Amino acid sequence: MRKLLTVATACALTGALLVPTATIARASALHPVGTATYDLGATAFQLPPTQDGTTARAELTAVVHYPKDLAHHRYPVVLMSHGSWITCADRQAWDEQDYSKLAAWPCAKGTPPLPSQRGYDYLGEKLASQGMIVVSISAKGVEPSYLGQDQDAARAALISKHLSMWQRLSATGGGPLAGKVLDHGRPVDFRGHADLTDVGLMGHSRGGRGTLLEAADVNQQNWPAGVKIKAVVPLAAAEPYAPDDNPDNPEYTPYRITNLPVAVFVGSCDRAVDGHLRYLNAHNTAPVYEYYVHGANHDFYNTQWSPSSGQVGAYDDAATPNPPKPGYCTSDDDPHRADKQLTETQQRLVASTYLSAFFRRYLLGDRTADPILTGSVQPLRSFARLDIRKDLP
Repeated sequence: MRKLLTVATACALTGALLVPTATIARASALHPVGTATYDLGATAFQLPPTQDGTTARAELTAVVHYPKDLAHHRYPVVLMSHGSWITCADRQAWDEQDYSKLAAWPCAKGTPPLPSQRGYDYLGEKLASQGMIVVSISAKGVEPSYLGQDQDAARAALISKHLSMWQRLSATGGGPLAGKVLDHGRPVDFRGHADLTDVGLMGHSRGGRGTLLEAADVNQQNWPAGVKIKAVVPLAAAEPYAPDDNPDNPEYTPYRITNLPVAVFVGSCDRAVDGHLRYLNAHNTAPVYEYYVHGANHDFYNTQWSPSSGQVGAYDDAATPNPPKPGYCTSDDDPHRADKQLTETQQRLVASTYLSAFFRRYLLGDRTADPILTGSVQPLRSFARLDIRKDLP
């Protein structure tokens, strides 16, 4: 038997108290966190041409959360990529549903870009506190001109460009980012402090598809020199298209990862994607985890897309005209089951808890994260129910 399959369920316990375990205590914040940004311009990067020859330019913009105690340390890098949504925060255009303005790039003069890359600040802060440099990139320039696999290729090219710039910045202190990564207006010296041979990727929604393509077996030879990706998280990722459920369908080849650990997140209240990515289990030689989160929707993972932000276009994608009962959604995989929906705060706590455990394990080598990853420790059992599957080679 080639594989050992472990299934664990973390059940919601009515009225249960969350009792911190020793594992969780050791994962508490250890590093003071700084926040920096860089912006090389809205059209700084030439995207690859589409299959019909169309070309466009995209921004090179990101927010960076990093351990402030950089001296004498070299930290792994986590790059995060947001999904497909409106690019410009034009409230009147939203009210009028004018997508010629909402999905333009660059945005019209006087209209601010919608900062989707800031929607994962909570994840950046958590991971940076645990000893990682976290780069959340903006990918709005891919939206107007790129569809389907062309968009995935454009997103992967953008990821590679950022990783390449960071490799040069850390190796020599030079390159396009030299003096451009600013924390309150002051450049941060990352020379020698970012380990680009120890990289994790997280992609949300369509960003997940771009991340899968970037990390796929067939693309690994194209990673920038000095860059090595070690772990991948498709967070509520848009599934690659295939005409059937055959995991060996060649349509999956550009997105197939067999030799890197992968953690897939699926939400039962997600009305945007299926997210299961079952084809990854066909030939894996590294662990594949699936976290089926009961009550999780699509948008709450990104604070900018969530109603509490007040941002243009923010909404609860789990909301339907006829919910089974207030505060519940109809499960995406069982129309007869009602799942209690997680709040924005609860859903993000699930994401930050399990993503940080995954990246601690596979970027920092912290095996104390294993009980959380496999479900033998259930730190959020007071409010969250997760079906956890670990597929071992």
